[in-house]
Amino acid sequence: MSLSIRARVTLFGAVVVAVIYTVIAVLVYALLSYGFAEDQDTLLASRTTAAVSALAAVPAADLGPRTPLMSIDAVATGEAVVVVLDDAGVVLSATGHIGDGPPAVPPSLLADAARSGSAVSTVPVAGITTRVRVVPWARTDLGRSGYVVAAQPIRAIQVQRQGMIGVLGAVGFVGLVAAFAATWFAVGRALLPLRTLASLADSVGGSADLTRRLPAVRQRDDLGRLTVSFNTMMGRLEAAYRRTESALAAQRRFTADASHELRTPLTTIRGNVGFLRAHPSALSSDRDAALDDLEAESGRMARLLDDLLLLARSDGGVSLVAAPVDLFTVASSVCVAAGVSCAGSPVVVSGDADALRRLVWILVSNALGHGRGAVSVVVSDSAGSATLVVSDEGPGVPAELAEAVFGRFFRADPARGPAGGVGLGLAIARSIVTAHGGTIGVSGAVFTVTLPLSSNS
Repeated sequence: MSLSIRARVTLFGAVVVAVIYTVIAVLVYALLSYGFAEDQDTLLASRTTAAVSALAAVPAADLGPRTPLMSIDAVATGEAVVVVLDDAGVVLSATGHIGDGPPAVPPSLLADAARSGSAVSTVPVAGITTRVRVVPWARTDLGRSGYVVAAQPIRAIQVQRQGMIGVLGAVGFVGLVAAFAATWFAVGRALLPLRTLASLADSVGGSADLTRRLPAVRQRDDLGRLTVSFNTMMGRLEAAYRRTESALAAQRRFTADASHELRTPLTTIRGNVGFLRAHPSALSSDRDAALDDLEAESGRMARLLDDLLLLARSDGGVSLVAAPVDLFTVASSVCVAAGVSCAGSPVVVSGDADALRRLVWILVSNALGHGRGAVSVVVSDSAGSATLVVSDEGPGVPAELAEAVFGRFFRADPARGPAGGVGLGLAIARSIVTAHGGTIGVSGAVFTVTLPLSSNS
């Protein structure tokens, strides 16, 4: 069975804590055990030293064998007992007993003490493991000598060690449980954005609602950055979805408008072809009129298809071939061909000369076809940008139509002049200007185009 991320992280953290605590507990146990042994040896050394010092002042009458007033049971109490022996190993006095009597010391340990000045060893005394320290003593003034023995069962140390193991085990268990619970809680809170993210992704996938977002978080860690990145991605997806929806809607409108625009010339062509087929002996003037209509409508269809192709390429993101172009020279050539006035000075922009020439032709043709009076073209360098102004003396475009005139298949008011075109000219003009990184607008009878200057100018 596969564990969840939360369970795996919690388990890993608990294992790490357990390993670290085990190492620390072993070290603590070793250090304290060594300390217990050192404390016991120190206690036995202090007892033997005190006994040797006391023997130096004991009267000769008190150096004989005698029974203490109260004998300490070292096994029951865990206390250290002191035994004074003579040279032959006979007990002169004892403060307590181990088993049935004073601790019996192996002769080899007494010999080691006599030879080295002291001896320490752990030996069995009455079947009980005992720590023993032996130190020689001597009364030269009395001609007496012997040994001082300090003994203590190691059971006390064993009890201390067992208690220490119990304490370390209890602390380790409580600490491990606390670490497991804390890690489980912390990982759960840390992974909450991931669970929310998964839930939100499932919800979005089922409902296609791209407006939903993860709640903002204050943390600046990886999960916080993931939240910000996911919300940013969702914003981009929403924007892309909106653009796609808008493009599809525009495409549907465009297809409908194009179908409507093509229907009229096709109907005219079909009618004239039917007339010519049905009346092969029609008058020459009638035949010529029908052929003129066929030529005019086919030309209109060709222009419509050319304009549609240009707009389709513009919508497809086809990039223009940019090069330094003198906008004034382009505008002057169009003005000379159209017979209108052109004023201004050379201004270099970065763009496509043919596309800019078509832009000027569209604006001049629009002014000639729909405007009144003289048409003028002015090219200037204004505020670091190239400006192209095409104007006439008519009333111009009403303010409420200032944006609509740049729509596709927009038709001017027949009262302002002959429609003539197919309503794509200004839409093409805007696409050309947009492709060059500029803007176009109209105020009355004045069309203004602003283009960025060439960096090489």
